[in-house]
Amino acid sequence: MATDIECLKWNTTSFKPSNVLDYTEYTLALKPSHWLNLKTKGNTTKLSYLGLTQRLASLDNLNNLYVYDWSKADLKTIKSKYEHNSKLTSLASNSSGNQIVTCSDNGKIQLWNFKFSSLKMLTEFRGHYQCARNVEYSIDNKYLISCSNDKTFKIWDCQSNKFVASNMFHRNWVNIAKFFKEDKLVVSCSKDSFIQVFDCCSGKCVIKFNLSPDFAESLSVKEEFSIAVGTQLGSIQIFDLRALKVLQKYSEHNSQVNCIQYQNRTPCLVSVSKDKKLNVYDTNEGRFLYSIDHFNEIKSMNISSDDKLLATTSFHFDNEITLWKTETLKM
Repeated sequence: MATDIECLKWNTTSFKPSNVLDYTEYTLALKPSHWLNLKTKGNTTKLSYLGLTQRLASLDNLNNLYVYDWSKADLKTIKSKYEHNSKLTSLASNSSGNQIVTCSDNGKIQLWNFKFSSLKMLTEFRGHYQCARNVEYSIDNKYLISCSNDKTFKIWDCQSNKFVASNMFHRNWVNIAKFFKEDKLVVSCSKDSFIQVFDCCSGKCVIKFNLSPDFAESLSVKEEFSIAVGTQLGSIQIFDLRALKVLQKYSEHNSQVNCIQYQNRTPCLVSVSKDKKLNVYDTNEGRFLYSIDHFNEIKSMNISSDDKLLATTSFHFDNEITLWKTETLKM
């Protein structure tokens, strides 16, 4: 099977020297400390840090978009509302922190510009003919990838908003899709129980993993080979593209995993669930580290690109976002 996987020819394994591995800043291996609470009008459904800046974007169930800015002495909140009958379902930001993308249950995709403390919608275009479930930027910010109940994910050019490519290999709605491996691959998960790896060069599905009877609700990618998924039944599974199998599996959650994310510079993996728990795992040692209990179901969380901050929903109240500061660990 490996001989048919063209994408694996791009892989070049790089080993970090021991002095780099022994010193880790801002790690979630230690419990983070509570730092700041941010209020919202509705219940927050999605969070995204804006690039390298000290800003956080959020989306609530009332179609309100917020940008919280703590780059200066006083916290500033910028708010905008999507004034349409359809409901916004997801939100993401580019790595520069100046543009936000959302998608809605009527299949449309919206691009928003954040500039000079103002948040305005630039354009809206039809992405899918059924509900769009999630949307993400590519690593280089040149493309968007959206996924939908129409059983596809689609790739779009950010400059022209024109359609580039589509995957029609799934048999049920696609929950999430992400660019991977310098934007040469796309990893997607669907209610059809399959995780698929799509080669953007050949336009072919090159790898499939079957989770049946379970299916993945969320996924995160790490470095060159690791794909972590959180499932509807509450498990965390980590796949390796070289071994073509599950290398680690965790069962600490007892309900659907809503969001999962690797920390950027450490082997820590974070998951949040309907069971009101945030869990942290050390994927180097393959072990569960700790949980942080929340007031209600945690619908979203996000880790800043510098690893210094973690944002979660529903720690004390449903209409509140909590920011956590990570700790520094020297070994």
